[in-house]
Amino acid sequence: MSQSFDTSRSLTALEQDNTLIAVIEMSKAKWLVAALIPGLKRHPSRRSMPSRQHC
Repeated sequence: MSQSFDTSRSLTALEQDNTLIAVIEMSKAKWLVAALIPGLKRHPSRRSMPSRQHC
């Protein structure tokens, strides 16, 4: 059984200005990638349609 990450027990603080943060959410029908990259301006919610549909 996997254990969840408990942020209250973390010994280091998150340095948001120096940390690359990426999230990938996937399902059979669609997927989403989001990232926070230090030093780059924010470009919210760019959606892309898949090049082909699976049957």
